[in-house]
This record gives sequence, C-alpha cells and structure tokens, in this order.
Amino acid sequence: MSFTRFHDDPCRITKQQQEATDPGKWRLNVPGNGDKPFYMMDPSVRLQKWGANLMTNTTNLESSLFGLDRNLSRDCNPQNNYKDINIPTSALAYPSCAPFTDETRVTNPAWWYRDLEQSNWDYLHLNPQENTCMSFQNNLSTRILEKDNFVAKIPCFNYNTIDTTKQLFNN
Repeated sequence: MSFTRFHDDPCRITKQQQEATDPGKWRLNVPGNGDKPFYMMDPSVRLQKWGANLMTNTTNLESSLFGLDRNLSRDCNPQNNYKDINIPTSALAYPSCAPFTDETRVTNPAWWYRDLEQSNWDYLHLNPQENTCMSFQNNLSTRILEKDNFVAKIPCFNYNTIDTTKQLFNN
C-alpha cells in the first residue's frame, strides 16, 4: 500500500484549522445589540455574556482582579494594597424599556387573589354525583361467592337398581 501523505495536504490543513478556530472567532466577533442595547425589565429574559455587569474598563479590571498588575510576594507591600491601586471603572447605563410580554406571575401575583371570594353559583349542565356509584358489582372474589352460594345436593339413587343389588347379595 502506498503512502500518499494525504494528511499533509495544504488545503486539508487550512480546512482543519478553519474548523478548529471558527467557534472562537464567532465568540469574539459575535454581532452585538448595538452601542446602547436596551435593558429588558422582563424577568423571564436572561442577559447573556456580560449582561448588566459590563463596565467601561473591562480588560484592566479583569487583569487587576487576577493580580496581573502587581508582583507576587508574601509581604504586605504598599504596592499590593488594592485600595491605593484602584482601576477607574464605571458601570454602563443602559436605557430600560418595558417588557414585550406580560408575565402574569409578576404583574398579578397569586397572593392578590387568594382572599377574594370565588363566586361560581352557576347551575351545572350535568349532575356531578350521577356516576359516583357503579351500576355493577366490582372487586368481588368469585371463589368466596361460589363457596357462599354452594348448596349441597343429596344424591338421588334409582331404587330399582338398588333392589337388584339386594337380590344379588341375598343369594
């Protein structure tokens, strides 16, 4: 069998690299919601990615939280005081808008209506007690019923045959 080095084909390598890196490119270059996305006040809509935690200086803020902006040491240096080396950031203000859908559990909670009287005095179309009892017997043990209803019958003998047997024994 010949060795074709099909694995080292340049077009195949570029296609494998494209397939391996495209999910990361989508994550980095995902189209956004605009420069001022609306903050939805609907509790059923979840904010994705940064959501409401997006700050103005995110890269430096994360580097500071990871400790990348100061040297690692066991001493209490004034360089390591987080209050002195504070990264100036501020939260982004999103314009808010009313929700598109009306969630009844949020707008009309259940405790508002628990104390209200539920008056439903309309006449029913059918009698609800009509089919409560079954019109036939059920859950019966037929074995016990047969034992209870058993009537012993006295055997009936033909006396003509009995007389002939007596004659046989008398001889």
